[in-house]
Amino acid sequence: MKPLLAWGRRHGFLLTLAVLFAIGFTAADYLRPVAEQDWLRSAVVFAVMWASGMTLPLRSVTDAVRRPTAVLAAVSLNTVAVPLAAWWIAGWIAPEWKLSFYVASLVPCTLASAMVWTRRAGGDDSIPMLTTVVTNLACVGVIPLGWWLVSDTEAVAELTRGLQEIGAAVGGDGSGGQTLASQAIKLGLVVVAPLTLAQCMRHWGWAEWADRAKPTLSWAAQGGILVMVLFGAVTTADKLVSITEEDGVAVFAQLIAAASVIHLVCLLIGILFTRWILGRGRETQIAVGFSASQKTLAIGLQASMDLGVSVLPMIVYHITQLVWDTVVADAWLAKGNEDTAE
Repeated sequence: MKPLLAWGRRHGFLLTLAVLFAIGFTAADYLRPVAEQDWLRSAVVFAVMWASGMTLPLRSVTDAVRRPTAVLAAVSLNTVAVPLAAWWIAGWIAPEWKLSFYVASLVPCTLASAMVWTRRAGGDDSIPMLTTVVTNLACVGVIPLGWWLVSDTEAVAELTRGLQEIGAAVGGDGSGGQTLASQAIKLGLVVVAPLTLAQCMRHWGWAEWADRAKPTLSWAAQGGILVMVLFGAVTTADKLVSITEEDGVAVFAQLIAAASVIHLVCLLIGILFTRWILGRGRETQIAVGFSASQKTLAIGLQASMDLGVSVLPMIVYHITQLVWDTVVADAWLAKGNEDTAE
């Protein structure tokens, strides 16, 4: 009984994630009116980023800017290594999933979870913060260019129109500049603004409190991620049910295996590249590994629909990365605690 309880305490976050996803999937009809509130999702992300920023010393950000090689490595791996891995690995499964996985691999790093998982593992969370901003701003060029490399110009034009429609829907006039501006504004509101507020609060005298409350703030940030997992399960439940009914459960086994290999290979490449090529320490290795391999669901779903490919690989990849990164982060955390004890 004691070993089971110890395992439960060690993997409590993963267990909670699984339970919340199951709740969101089975009770989607009841929770959908709440989960589909865009302002609420944005508020949760804002709170997660604020809680993370409150315990992030300004010197960590300035150090990352002064020594940008780790951030550049994470951005490069996220935009180049993951698509290459997806194109090659997904080619071993059913052909109709190859393009779908490839599109999923082109989307940017997640807004908050990369930062939270990095912190959970004891890494430098300034790196995923900067990687998130850069890859999200760059996605309006990366996705069309990546698709052009394996498709034709008509498809690129169609995707560009889709991206322009996104910009028009949030207040732009449909031009490429307005689309980029609207995405930049949204990023500024949910990522840059809460981090800036947190750093200002530290400067105004809240730093000592934030350092004392770091465990509480870290748990609050992880709780926000769990809420987003619940919302994600609710908003994708119908898609998962319809695909299961049409293609069967066996398809999921293939997709989960492919997503796991893609994600873990790129995570490992990020860690080893940082260790062997950059010569950086454990905290930076963790940060680059997570930043290089994580992908955001929201933009991935929109891009998949715009390009006419299945959204299932994007959903599977997102769920898979949450599960594997929880396991990896807990393993890093346990190793760090052992090293500290020694």
